Amino acid sequence: MTDLTPTPPPEPPRPESTRRPWVRRTIIGVLIAANVGVFGGLAAVWLAADKVADAIPNVEGNVVEHLATPPAVNDPVTFLLVGSDSREGVPEEFTNMGNFSGQRADVIMLVKVLPAEGRVQMLSLPRDLKVTYQGTGQRINAAYNDGAAGLLEAVKDVTPEPIHHYLQVNFAGFAGIVDAVGGIEMTFPYPARDKKSGFSIEAGTHTLTGEQALQLSRARKYQEFRDGSWSYVRADDIGRTGRQQDVLMALLTQIDRPGSIGEFTDLVNALGGFVQKDPSLDADDIIQLGWAMRNVDAAHIDAITLPIEFSTQNGVAYVIQREPEATQALAAFRDGTPFEETVLGSAVVEVQNGNGIPGSASAVSAVIEAGGYEVKGTSDSDRADYQITLVVARPRALPQADAIVALLGYGEATTGATPNGVDVVVIVGADASS
Repeated sequence: MTDLTPTPPPEPPRPESTRRPWVRRTIIGVLIAANVGVFGGLAAVWLAADKVADAIPNVEGNVVEHLATPPAVNDPVTFLLVGSDSREGVPEEFTNMGNFSGQRADVIMLVKVLPAEGRVQMLSLPRDLKVTYQGTGQRINAAYNDGAAGLLEAVKDVTPEPIHHYLQVNFAGFAGIVDAVGGIEMTFPYPARDKKSGFSIEAGTHTLTGEQALQLSRARKYQEFRDGSWSYVRADDIGRTGRQQDVLMALLTQIDRPGSIGEFTDLVNALGGFVQKDPSLDADDIIQLGWAMRNVDAAHIDAITLPIEFSTQNGVAYVIQREPEATQALAAFRDGTPFEETVLGSAVVEVQNGNGIPGSASAVSAVIEAGGYEVKGTSDSDRADYQITLVVARPRALPQADAIVALLGYGEATTGATPNGVDVVVIVGADASS
């Protein structure tokens, strides 16, 4: 695969642990200046950070030489977050997990924290993405057979983005983290299931257990019960990646609201059991990151999957980067620019009234046009009892459909057939009037 940007010169090796004495001095000074109550709270944070650093083991292999030098305080910091589908440690009661030895990279995600802006960007890389690794073309998750160092090297074929830290979590760890924070809250507009992963839930807002969150994250044959029958919805790797991002955002939102130090201790124990980190990530880094994340919530998390298209080469199915969108996404991540400002092009939209309320389609059309999209026309839908606004896009326009949902503040994006000359059909539901 052709490199998108020139490869920078290799960075010099760095020591396995970069301690920052000034961080400790600053924290101690704050503790001395604080009153007793605040002192206790800050001391707990400091001790907890040390506990996290001590509890989480280091990943095997020479990872540090593949990482960039940590940035200065308040500068953007980038993590490679890997979800391993190793079955080691998965409780017997967890069903539909499959059974094989070893591990594969089921989730590959670049995460950039921008402290000065109180913002986080997440760029997911599909596990079947074709890369050049050790001189040959192969799927990116195959590089994980050589451990974290191999995967870091493969990611460099996609982007020269400096990666400062590495974290990986296995199946059992993910479920344990969700359970440690008391579950995550998610809303489902329709009954949903995935027979292969074991996920099944009724419509409504639910608090998912660790097992349910794990099943949803693994769902590739995702179905929803619509109009009296089960229909596949985003039933592919790209859809699964989107659901993984949704679950992660819900988890981050829940973690942002700790109930007690005891709850935090449970979380640390879950992290220590199933999470691994690079050796350079120490207590100082954790405190610095925690301080940087203090103003970040799910509303400030900008997530996208690298735009791809499917390809079969020599009988092997891959996904490859779709241009120019992939290059735009990588550039936006590198520069810290919101994805919607650079990646998403315009789209031709048709708006249909699906709730029976006069003027609904026109009102929604005005909002969509104000967002920079071309509305080709409005009409009545075949039904007037839609409860949820559906934003139906041809596959290549799914990112625009997601952006329209974000613009409206309600609805659900999905793929489907659209009329000739139309990229996205918006069927306005009852939620538009609530």
